[in-house]
Amino acid sequence: MRFRFEMPGETYSKNKESFKRILARHGLRWRGSLDRPFWASGSERVTALFDRDQEKDVLRNATLIWESAKKSTLLEDLKAWAWEVGAKALEDRSPSAEEVTDEVEQALRYWDIVWKPNVDLLRAQGRPNTWIEADVKRWKRQRQERRRELMGQATD
Repeated sequence: MRFRFEMPGETYSKNKESFKRILARHGLRWRGSLDRPFWASGSERVTALFDRDQEKDVLRNATLIWESAKKSTLLEDLKAWAWEVGAKALEDRSPSAEEVTDEVEQALRYWDIVWKPNVDLLRAQGRPNTWIEADVKRWKRQRQERRRELMGQATD
């Protein structure tokens, strides 16, 4: 289940501290990056999409997307917050993260065919174990990044 909260950038900028307090009160912690900001707990996630004017360094629009398997008190608090600040709250009918997991896993299997290091072959070729371990570690990190990218594309 997904809800979108859309508002002008000025509205978000003025009220972002109260938004962050609501997230903290419900146990959501920052898990994102500056490119893809999101907060998450074990069962809920809030992603932010910002439309910025780079030349003027101004936030034009902000969209906050709440996701969870079922409705929660956080959703109700976010709806109340949105109403207070004048944002639009809409139920989003696009697929949730749970609904696209199979497609993402299939895409990752194909990605692994190309990018996963073949440890046995590398050992047979005489590559040092420390290099092989570094290759596997790098592959795991890149695979996580690819998973995030695919999930983001599938749910946007």
